[in-house]
Order: sequence, then structure tokens, then C-alpha cells
Amino acid sequence: MKRFVCLFCLLLAACAAPPPEPTATASPPPPVTPSPLPSATATEEPSPTPIPISAVCSPLGGHSFQALLGYISQGFSPPPSSSNWDGGHHGLDFAYYQRNDPGGFGGHIEGAPLQSVLDGYVAGLGYASIYGHYLIVETPWAQLPPGLAALYSVAEGQSAYVMYAHLQEEAPFVLSEPLDCGQMVGQVGATGDAFFVVEPHLHFELRVGASGLRLAAMTYYGAQDSPAEQEEYRRWRNSLEFLLHDPLPLFNFGAAENLD
Repeated sequence: MKRFVCLFCLLLAACAAPPPEPTATASPPPPVTPSPLPSATATEEPSPTPIPISAVCSPLGGHSFQALLGYISQGFSPPPSSSNWDGGHHGLDFAYYQRNDPGGFGGHIEGAPLQSVLDGYVAGLGYASIYGHYLIVETPWAQLPPGLAALYSVAEGQSAYVMYAHLQEEAPFVLSEPLDCGQMVGQVGATGDAFFVVEPHLHFELRVGASGLRLAAMTYYGAQDSPAEQEEYRRWRNSLEFLLHDPLPLFNFGAAENLD
């Protein structure tokens, strides 16, 4: 009987006990979908604008290269020795007293329009006793016609430097100003010391040097010339920076191409 009572009491206790609380089950977090990264759009580099090859124009407006070959009044002769570095005749002189070529300017050469032979940039300008008013124009290798570059062995990184001397007036430009082939740069004159200049004419020089060279004011034989001006004169006339060449092949090139 006691066993029955004990069993009955156990059953009553079990019935009176509160039911166990359910175990909380954590819900799994929703999966995180990574946002797609914006795709990098490749920006195309603009292709460099090709530098146009220069035309070749007669330095004397209204006269062809063929006609100019008949105007040469003094030819080219290099300095005879290193000690006589300023001797010889460093370019070509063009002059005439009376020309009436078809399509050209008649009369005397004085005042005839001078024009740039090539596209280029002003590399020097000023007044020197031996040159009078002068202008130097640089044409880099990339702008030279290949045939002309080959004539003077101008390589990449080099330029042709052309001088026009004895202009009537000061050249109306500034250093590094761009010029076009055929652009008027002055007029034929007779400026300079009377010891060096007798009659109006165009004095034309050609040198080859590294691209981008610029010349400050230069002169040499005047009593008031400064050492800096004399040094620049020697730099142009007698240094490895500017290698002297005979301009005649340029004029033969223009004549062969029947250029004006």
C-alpha cells in the first residue's frame, strides 16, 4: 500500500510541474549577396596628332627655285682653317639689278618679299654688324621632307636652322614663334656694316643642330659689342652646336621639284 501511495504522489508531482520551455533555435541570417563592383571602363588615350611634313617654298616671293639659281651672286665656301674660323663665305648670296621673269617681280631685288622656306619656329633674330637684321628659323627633323633631311643627314632629335640676313627692317617675331612655309618674314635689304654689305641682297645660311636650340642677341665686330653677344656669334658661326652646310643642295632640291 505504501508503494502505491508513493507512486501516486510522484504522479501528482509530475503533473503539477510546469512544462519545459522550448529551446530557442536561432534563425540563420539571410545570405548576403555581394553587390557587383562597377566594371572599370578603359579610357582610350587620344592618339597623338601627326606632325605634318613641311612644304618647301622659295625664299624670294614670286620667284621659283629655278630662277633663284640664276640670282646667285656669291657662292658658299667654308672657313679655310680652324684658326680662321670666321673666314670663307658661310652661305649663298642672291642679288639682281633688273629681272623680268614671267610671273616674278621685275626691277631691283631691294624690297623683294622674303618668305619662310619651311615650316618652323623662330630660333634667333636681331641685328649684327656682319648680318644686319637677321632671322633664324628652326625646322625639326619630323617636319622636314624626307628627301631634304637625307640631303643634310638630319636625324631624329635634330633640326635644320636657316638664316635670312640683311633684311630691310627688324624681323617682327619673337623666339619660338611658329612660322609657315611661304609666310612673309621681311624684305631684301642692305642692312649691316658697310664693310660687309655693298649692295642689297639676300644672304642665306643653313646649319644642322640639336632640336630646340635658341640664340640670344649676337654680333662680333662692333666696338660696343658685349662679351655675351660675341660668344653667341661664335656659337652660331664656329661651334659643334650648329654644323655649317652648303645651302645649294636645298635650292637644287626645290628646282628639281619645280617648286615656287
